[in-house]
This record gives sequence, C-alpha cells and structure tokens, in this order.
Amino acid sequence: MAAEWGAPEEIHLYYSGESELNPPMAYKMHSLTYQDAGDGVFIITFNDPKRLNCMSLNFAIETLLVIEHAKRDDRCRVIVWTGAGRAFCSGGNFTDLTVHVPDGIYDGYVHAGLAVPLPDTSAASQTRMMIKFPKISIAAVNGLSLGGGVNMALLWHDLSFVADGVTFRYPFAEYGLTPELGSSVLLARLVGLTRAKQFIQQGTEFSARQALDLGLCTEVVPVADVVTKAVAAAKTLASRPQFALRESKRLMNRDLIESIDRITEDEYLTIAKAFVHPDTQKAMQAVMAKTSKSNKTKSKL
Repeated sequence: MAAEWGAPEEIHLYYSGESELNPPMAYKMHSLTYQDAGDGVFIITFNDPKRLNCMSLNFAIETLLVIEHAKRDDRCRVIVWTGAGRAFCSGGNFTDLTVHVPDGIYDGYVHAGLAVPLPDTSAASQTRMMIKFPKISIAAVNGLSLGGGVNMALLWHDLSFVADGVTFRYPFAEYGLTPELGSSVLLARLVGLTRAKQFIQQGTEFSARQALDLGLCTEVVPVADVVTKAVAAAKTLASRPQFALRESKRLMNRDLIESIDRITEDEYLTIAKAFVHPDTQKAMQAVMAKTSKSNKTKSKL
C-alpha cells in the first residue's frame, strides 16, 4: 500500500518567535512522515520503528507541527495516522531531549496560542489541536500501544481501525504519573468511569477485541489489512461533501471542544507536579532499574 503513496513531503512551519512566517518555512520531519495517498487523503506515520515510535521531545513537537500543516493543507481532506514497524506508539520517552526543529519555532506556536510552554509532558497542545481539528481523522493502529500511545490510537480520532492482536495498556500508576492527552476525561466518556479507573489506576491490559466491545475503536481487522482498510474509509469520506462532514463533527464534539482547554490545562499542571514528587521519582527509578536489568539479561542470552 505504501508504494502507492507519494514520497514523504516537507511540511510548512507558520510561526517563529513572536512572528508569523510569510511565506511559511519548509521543514523535513525526522520523527514522522507526511504522504499523499491520493484522492484527498494524507498519511501521517510515526517513523521511529527501532524505538517503537516512542514519544521523544522531537516526536511531540513534530506531531504538533504536522497537525497544523494538515489543517491548512487544502489538498488534504482526511488524514490517516499509523506507525512504522511493529508498534503504533510505545508511549513517552522522557530522556531523549534532542530536537531537530529550528530554534524559535515552538516558541512561535506558543506565542500564537497553539501550544503551551515546554515541558509539556501531558501533550496538552497536541490534544487540543486534535480535538479541535476540523477535518476527519482516522487511526490505523498497526501494533503495540502504551500510555500516551493508547490515547493517540483510540481517543483522538473520528474512526479507529485496529489490527487484531494489538494490546493496549496505561502504565501510569507504576511510574507514579497521572493521565494525559485528555484521557482523564475522554476515556471515561467512552467506557464509563469504573472501567476507565481500572485501566488508568490498575494498568490493566486490554486487547483490540475488548477495545471494540467497549466502543473504543471502529473495527478490528487483520494486521495486514489495517492500513488498507483505514485508507479505503478515508477515501470514501474524502469523496463526500466536506462542509457537512466537518460541521457534523463540530456539532457532535461541541461540548468537548468547549472544555478541552480546561481539561488539558489541569492535566498539564498535575503531571508537572507528579514528575517532581518523591513518590514518582522513586517509582520511575525502580522501573528504569528493572528495565536495565532485564535488558542486560537478554543481551547475555
């Protein structure tokens, strides 16, 4: 399927410092790709397969930038999100602070009111942009999804096609972290408060089939077909009158659009407090030590 898409494109950057860029600046992404699948459909791919598409700082910033680009791209009617390799997104990477985006760009988006100041470990900026995104957005969840990756797979989009065998899990409690990417409200809205607390507080793993039964995704399909299925649905929607589709989306999401800034502001401030709390520091050190020991054991096998 990917062979039928156009080559990865540069995106446009619209702000820098306190200025709007006119004309916009061209930028080649490092952590994601943006491709034309034809008929008004564009594919955004999380493209760090060796690290299971973890959410590094550069990944997070480029996600923000590509959302704004897709919103403004007149060729784009519907977007499809997927992951390269065997994961959709494995959640946050809080140690890789490498940034390829030019200096001043992120500050420009903050000044324009499209982003909150860094560090934004709750991805408040990206969540607000996706909930308010006027075009149809579809997820093609090809593999493993953890933490914030679960939210990007199941909570951000209008439709979500999930590969059979994919598992989802929120590991927040074991790290001493709090919900982010809107999940403090969005998850309970979809599955009910009791089940949402089970997933967030207990970290209970759930399958693609369970996600379907809970109303968290649109359809479960074989892994080889998940992107094809999502793109086909996207092309059908792209062929329809866009004004009505977008206004229907706005009407159905109206309450959420009006409240998402408040929801994500609370998540943004709370997770910042959690990160510096002694309990969280101790929990994260314990998990990292356990992971390091596990990796050393595997390397000897």
